Amino acid sequence: MKKSIIKQWITVLIVGLILASPALHAAQDNAAKIVSITNPTQTFGVQIGDKLIRKIVLEVPAPYKIAEGAFPKKGSKTNGAELVEVDVQTGQNKVSATYTLTLAYQTFTNPSKPTIMHLPAEKLNLTGGAKVEVLEVPAWGFWLSPIVNGGIETAQKNIQPEATPPLVDIGAHKTRLALFASLLVASLLALLYINADGNWLPFMGGSFAKAHRQLKRMAKSSAAKTTAHEKQALVYIHQAFNQHFGANMFARDIEPFMAKHSSFKKMKAEITQFFDASNQSLYAVEQCDSQKIIADLTSLSKQLRDCERGI
Repeated sequence: MKKSIIKQWITVLIVGLILASPALHAAQDNAAKIVSITNPTQTFGVQIGDKLIRKIVLEVPAPYKIAEGAFPKKGSKTNGAELVEVDVQTGQNKVSATYTLTLAYQTFTNPSKPTIMHLPAEKLNLTGGAKVEVLEVPAWGFWLSPIVNGGIETAQKNIQPEATPPLVDIGAHKTRLALFASLLVASLLALLYINADGNWLPFMGGSFAKAHRQLKRMAKSSAAKTTAHEKQALVYIHQAFNQHFGANMFARDIEPFMAKHSSFKKMKAEITQFFDASNQSLYAVEQCDSQKIIADLTSLSKQLRDCERGI
């Protein structure tokens, strides 16, 4: 009789376990869990300043979630290890959320002998459900090695002198600098030669350059321009032609002048027009706009000066 009762109880217990097993598995599947933890590969030989990275993958069923404020805070320090980087990546589906947590720690302690240290355990509170759930990430231990075995005396004996930095050969740079400086000076002198009215450089004091300076002073003068000023302006340019030609130059001498000074060939038309206008002005009796004539002669003298300088 007793054996029969025992057999019945055993049968009921087995049936109960079989029926409860799916429920237990379902409850486990619906619970928050740590999917994986990837710790640093080396547990020894770590020294001060080394960076240690942990990667933790968490799976949280709906409606639970991990609030942003629940994750470890950057800058927190625990037993000589500082949390220097925190990165959280989140994936979501209908039934759960996946959190990939990357924590980077850096050691800031230097013991005199090898010491066991730990990256701290972390507790992550889950919210959104009927009750508060907590996921616990375990600590991870490693050996921290000193940079120098022994005390300060040993460290002082092992100090290495600072290496002298190699000298940089700047010969090529000096050559380039001298070249660029020469080009700059040459460019400035060229601009001065082309545009300056003064007589500071060789070949700048030619006869047409002198005539141009005289005409510029006349044109800038505040005095009213008369026929006498106009005739004097013409004389300035005639004197420049005479000096450049080496004799008194007239309209009939334009061709010989061009043959002798080829740089003036491009202004043959202007020079011919000047001699025609000069003849009309010198022998005319009617009044002309002397101020405009002087301005035109000033512009002409500048063009002749440029030809004289070979520009």
